[in-house]
This record gives sequence, C-alpha cells and structure tokens, in this order.
Amino acid sequence: MNWSSWLNEYYNDELERADAACRRGESVYDALKWIDDPYLWNVLLWKEYDGFKAIKAAIPDPPDAGTQKNWSGRSGMELGAAVIETYRLLHDKFRRHLDKPLAECAVLDYGCGWGSVLRYFMKDVPLRNLHGCDPHKGIIQVAQRSNPHADIVLSDSLPRRLPFNQKFDVAYALSIWTHLSPAASDTCLAAVHDSLEHRGLFLLTIRPPAYAFYEPISKLPGWDQQKIAETVARDGFYFYPQSYPVDGEMTYGETIISKRYIETHWTDRFDLVDVGMNGISPYQSIIVLRKK
Repeated sequence: MNWSSWLNEYYNDELERADAACRRGESVYDALKWIDDPYLWNVLLWKEYDGFKAIKAAIPDPPDAGTQKNWSGRSGMELGAAVIETYRLLHDKFRRHLDKPLAECAVLDYGCGWGSVLRYFMKDVPLRNLHGCDPHKGIIQVAQRSNPHADIVLSDSLPRRLPFNQKFDVAYALSIWTHLSPAASDTCLAAVHDSLEHRGLFLLTIRPPAYAFYEPISKLPGWDQQKIAETVARDGFYFYPQSYPVDGEMTYGETIISKRYIETHWTDRFDLVDVGMNGISPYQSIIVLRKK
C-alpha cells in the first residue's frame, strides 16, 4: 500500500492542520485527539509515508525492526496490524466501563515491553498520564529511548509494590498472565490491585482452556493435551514452567486460567465485569476486572 497516497486522498486537509499544530509545539494529544479512525492513527504511528514532517517528529520512533521482531515476532505495519486490533478492543472496554472519560484517567501498561501498545494511547490521554513498567531491563531501556517523554520505568519481576508514587484509574497487562506461575500470578495481581484507585479497571489477557489443544504449543516436551485439559477443568489453572527462576521458583512459562478460577480466586478483590475475544489472537482472551 502507498500510504502517502492514501493519507493525501482522504485526510490531507486535516493532517495539514495537525502538522501546523505540531510545528507550533502542540503535543501529540492536542494536535491529534480529533482522530477517531484507529486505522488512520495506526498509519501515522508507523511513519511509513512521506510528508507531514512535524507530525512524524512529534510521534516517538519505534525501535529498529530487529528489536520489534525479537520482542513481538513482527515489525512495522505488519506488527501494527496486530497491535491496532488489541488497541481497539482495549479502547472499547475503557469506553464501556470507565467511570470518567479516558482523557482524564491515569493509565498504566503493566509489562509494557518497548511501549508498542502504550504509544497508541498518546492521542487519547495526555502524555503526563501515560505510564509503563516492565521487569526486563534491556527492553525498558529501549522503551525509554523510543518514548523519552513518557513515564516508563523498571519494575521487579515479583513486585510487592509498583514503582510509582500514584494510583491509576486503569491498568492493562497483555501477554503477562498468559505466562505466570500461580505464585507469581498472586503476587503481581496484589501489586496491581494496590496500585489502582477505588473502582479502577484492570484489563488482562489470559489463555483459555482451549489452549491445551493448540497445535503449535503441543509440541513442547511433556505437553499432554488431555491431562492438561483435565487439570484446567479440575483446578482452573495450569502452568508449564520454562524459565526465569525467582527465589528458587520457576515463574515464567505457558499458563492457562479458566473463568471459573477467576471467579473463585480473584473476586475477593475485584468484580469480573466483562470478557472479550481478540479476533486476530483468539488464544488471548480479555478479562475486565474492577477493583472493589
């Protein structure tokens, strides 16, 4: 696709005004909050077009293609095609369930990686209200270079508290609870819970029980589909340990969590208010929790 032609055909006048606003020093939020087409925003974020130089300069650069692929398996607009669907789903859940406008919320990306999703909210939320953390020192350094004006910091792998001196109205965690051991899950959930305002939202992705039969993952040594399905049916939680020992315990692997498990073990702290499917990644179910 010739993205320059597409932008000029459909949005030239609006983008010329936004470009002028960026030249005057307006923030990405102030200059581009008028955008309600997520696919237009997706094109602008990945910068694979000519012109509108002030908009390009105002939007942080993604890391190099190799880093993107190492972290996410894709790069550029190919990665953007996946991230935009996640962003749209999150945005829809925020719209439905937040008690106030998203623009007025303090937002946390828990396990932000290099900021691939967090950057999508720059047009929805002033930059001072966007925050991210991750326990991987190398990727946090990449995130800080790519998003130098955002509040992105290193966190502990098993945090007793998060490294922020504030509470959040909404937090999300993508591809985090899909990998945590039971103990790590409990520790991280408590830390996120403590970081939220009263009635704050927490959106996270989990692997559904059907993941037990997902063919690519079934090639792991000892992955017994039927036994895993039986374990999930009985206990609601299955963890296949792989790496990242912390205090002598393997904390990272492949994790399946059932809705029943959440209802039984997490609703002392949260209300389960909604669920959702990511159409391009059906093994990443969205769970929406509200702090009690």
